[in-house]
Amino acid sequence: AIEPGADLKFTLSGTPGATASFTIDGVVRDVPMREVRAGQYEGSYTIRRHDNFPGSVNILGTLAANGRATTAALNRPLIVDAKPPVIKNMSPRNGETVASGNQISISATFDDTGGVGVDPKSVRVVLAGRDVTRSATISPQFFDFRADLPPGVYPVEVTARDLAGNAVLQTWRFSVAPQAAAATVLPLEVLSPANNAEVGSGSTEVRGRTAPDATIDVQVQAIASIAGLFGITQPVMNKSIKADAAGNFSFSFQPQIPVPGTRFEITLHATKADLAKDLKLVLFQKK
Repeated sequence: AIEPGADLKFTLSGTPGATASFTIDGVVRDVPMREVRAGQYEGSYTIRRHDNFPGSVNILGTLAANGRATTAALNRPLIVDAKPPVIKNMSPRNGETVASGNQISISATFDDTGGVGVDPKSVRVVLAGRDVTRSATISPQFFDFRADLPPGVYPVEVTARDLAGNAVLQTWRFSVAPQAAAATVLPLEVLSPANNAEVGSGSTEVRGRTAPDATIDVQVQAIASIAGLFGITQPVMNKSIKADAAGNFSFSFQPQIPVPGTRFEITLHATKADLAKDLKLVLFQKK
């Protein structure tokens, strides 16, 4: 349903330097659009309580330049974003214990499936009561903060808003243990690519390290999201591989239908004897 307070977003392509506007028949006329890039115009309209949207409505864009005007149906459907984004793929996971001695990465991804996307400027990251936002890497898809942390318990609080103003708050906590206390934990790390890295549309190789001769169960899912539409989830890989005598392993994957901006969620489950370790890697296809 189209509700009061929701923002409708529109885009229009045409002659650079023109005057652009859009009209929603029976609702509003000639709303100015701004030129965000050469020949690319954007506009928005916030629905009012007394607006009456029929079941079918014409939405027209007008471009005027050099004394001439052209009107056409806008090439993007209504985007009504009334749902907040979701923060997921937290690392370290909630309740997880990691070893001290190495730089620890605290990260998560932003999922605004069907919406207009997260505003990176709105993201705030607080670690153990300390605002670390300025030291974090932040994008519309994820945040990542790295630090050398002494043993202890670390609560994390992350807040963000999407470009329509919908807010989200996510909290979790993890622990850092002395290296000696973590000696009985099965090692598992990805050497390349880095978590939250961008990859191409072709085959992607993942290389990692664990205990010698350990078994690693690999699952890869591709999640593609187009603004205004539902996300599309595509299973890409589900297989078991074995580490070599030095603990090294590798595998490659390639989506059947590559879509720029797709998020790949890679789950690794390593086992050897009575030890086990889980790890999640998130990658993004280049836009």
